[in-house]
Amino acid sequence: MKTPSRSNSPFGRLSRSLLVLIGSAALLGACSYRPLQPYNTQQDLPEAVRVPEGYQAVLEATSNGRLLYECQAVKRAPYEYEWLMRNPTVDLTDTYGGAIMHKPGARASWVHRDGSSVMAREFSEVPNGSNNLPLQRYNAQSSSVPGVLHNITYVQRLRTVGGWISSTPCTSAQLGMRKTVPYEADYIFWRAKGS
Repeated sequence: MKTPSRSNSPFGRLSRSLLVLIGSAALLGACSYRPLQPYNTQQDLPEAVRVPEGYQAVLEATSNGRLLYECQAVKRAPYEYEWLMRNPTVDLTDTYGGAIMHKPGARASWVHRDGSSVMAREFSEVPNGSNNLPLQRYNAQSSSVPGVLHNITYVQRLRTVGGWISSTPCTSAQLGMRKTVPYEADYIFWRAKGS
């Protein structure tokens, strides 16, 4: 009577199948991984949006879509008009393919699909061309929910392409008019080293 070799036994086949499956999953994961852009070199950025020493970039997310604006009166006597963003949220995709919901504005926030979140406390910005949204750096505060965005202290909005209406005036004649514009940007999330 022959004793089955380890490679022909159900355990051996299962082990090889499991290794192939794990290897395939790792390969697919590697294909969807997009490494951080070279934003760790803060000296290349305007000073107002740089992250100070002692912090490390831990996640990058990209937005690629359209923003909706509406011409509205923002002040009376004398009237002033301005294009106001009407998107309640902007979808971002992180480095690993995860979804982040971003609520733009002065009190901007980001919520990762794992439930962790971060909210802007204050921000600084610099212009980035007439048709592009400005570059920004947010001082942020994380929620207590553990996850990818836990302990995030700074969020940067960099590489903005489009997203701003510069060619269409906003006056009483355009009041209530809506317009969409294409938009791309990278968001970099930073936490203190060692945290």
